[in-house]
Amino acid sequence: MLRKWVVVLSVLLIGLIPFVGTPTASAAPQPTTTAKPGAGTVISSTDITDQPDARMTGAKKVIAVTYLSENAQGDLVPVKATVSIPETNPHGRYRIFAWAHGTAGLGDECTVTDRMGVRINGKERWHDWMGPWLSDGYVIVASEYAGVGGPGVHAYSDGQMQGKNVIDSVRAARTVVERYGDGNTAGTGYLTSGGSQGGQSAIFAGHLAPTYAPELRNVGVSAQSVPVDIAEMLAVVAPGVPPIAIPDYVTYVSYVLAGLKVSRPDIDVDSYLTPLGKRLVDQAATACYPEFSPATSQYNVGQMVSRPLSEGPLLDAVRANSNVPDSGYEAPMLIQQGLLDPIAPAAFTSAWVDRARANGARIDYRTYPGATHGLGAYAETEAHKWADTLAWPTN
Repeated sequence: MLRKWVVVLSVLLIGLIPFVGTPTASAAPQPTTTAKPGAGTVISSTDITDQPDARMTGAKKVIAVTYLSENAQGDLVPVKATVSIPETNPHGRYRIFAWAHGTAGLGDECTVTDRMGVRINGKERWHDWMGPWLSDGYVIVASEYAGVGGPGVHAYSDGQMQGKNVIDSVRAARTVVERYGDGNTAGTGYLTSGGSQGGQSAIFAGHLAPTYAPELRNVGVSAQSVPVDIAEMLAVVAPGVPPIAIPDYVTYVSYVLAGLKVSRPDIDVDSYLTPLGKRLVDQAATACYPEFSPATSQYNVGQMVSRPLSEGPLLDAVRANSNVPDSGYEAPMLIQQGLLDPIAPAAFTSAWVDRARANGARIDYRTYPGATHGLGAYAETEAHKWADTLAWPTN
């Protein structure tokens, strides 16, 4: 059944491929690409190693940290993260694995990183993904995004903001390691990584890295199931289209539109929505994914809108916020993509990879024929092996 949904969605989207990467210019203000004084500053840190669900196997210490980073308006606000310091250090100075989590929700209760050691049915949730990194001596900094567990509402899919949050978490992690690392220190090298929203964030961080954090070295970017062209995903949405309930598509669109209301209040998002759509987008501002996803499964996106999203300024605003740049990358990238992904379709990812490569990006692109949205631990295992081949600095 899922394969049928993916085929239907692909038919709707495939005609847009020639236009991907050639959007109309947006009136959005140009974001800054240099860090504001104080970005990445640690404002609190607490050892939570012994707290329930905090510690992953392989971590010697787990430190909860609050640091300063930008929100959608460019103001420095408190952002939360956890820093897992490994039991071993074979590299002299710790390498930093900056992990950006996937969609969890926009509300303050939708945090992920304070439960990295959580067990589900007796098995540690993240061990297969993160355990090998810790065993190999990587410090893992897992960050939230501005507005999640902190002031304001999270501007979901605002790539510039999310990328800055990830980079500033690396700055904070280096401070934390100096305080809690028992004499060990973290080097300047870091890898950004994540899937779905986290993959978008990781790539944006890689794009920003040379100018936003020149004192650090972005060694590489590892990204999975990335929604590279969100605006083009929304371009087909109109009253009654799509006419079927695609798993998580209503949830995803609701989050994108709720995030747009935060980052671009000048766009009248409600003018595009039916009463149902307004209710869902309002709920998305506080609802966490585990509850919101099943609650939206009975609806289709075509029921949410009263006019095509392609009308007026909305899509240009989404492009300016969310579409992943296809040039300006210095570090190599590993992009992993399921060919049956209905949320971040492979056709868009492949087109983006082609454009980025043509613009000089070094991309190792790997596809998985039977996979949908959200790859398994096998993809993380491949990413870890790939990361160990990169040119990590010694300082």
